[in-house]
Amino acid sequence: MQEFIFKKDYKNNEVLRKSFFELAANTFDLKFEYWYQQGFWGEGYIPFSFVNGDQVIANASVNILELIIHGEKKKAIQIGTVMTHPDYRGKGLSTRLMNRILEEYDNKYDLMYLFANESVLDFYPKFGFKPVEEHLFSMDYKAKKSPEPANL
Repeated sequence: MQEFIFKKDYKNNEVLRKSFFELAANTFDLKFEYWYQQGFWGEGYIPFSFVNGDQVIANASVNILELIIHGEKKKAIQIGTVMTHPDYRGKGLSTRLMNRILEEYDNKYDLMYLFANESVLDFYPKFGFKPVEEHLFSMDYKAKKSPEPANL
């Protein structure tokens, strides 16, 4: 099997960052460039990727969060942007990335979670993830008009 180079946390590497953005756009129609330009890529978002030359070919990202659950602070890790370029699928790259993340963060968090689309529901249980019921809440919202300034 061809060996690819592992790269991690490369937000300051413009070539790899743009390749990551391109893979995310092609895989999930996610546009990360604006998110990055606005300063939203903080220290807690860490991509774990395999690269071939200057091209990100597979990725699983970690988002380190602090959650409050039942009034208690919890250290949490969300896994996301798990993707592989179509030319490199079926080589176990996502599995290797997931295992690397699990090894690196073993016993360093209170909980780990992810959101999976229908096509990969059988992939995550082999890493110990279990499906849970998800609740979505929404409401219609219309901004109130600001009161006119009073003439004083």
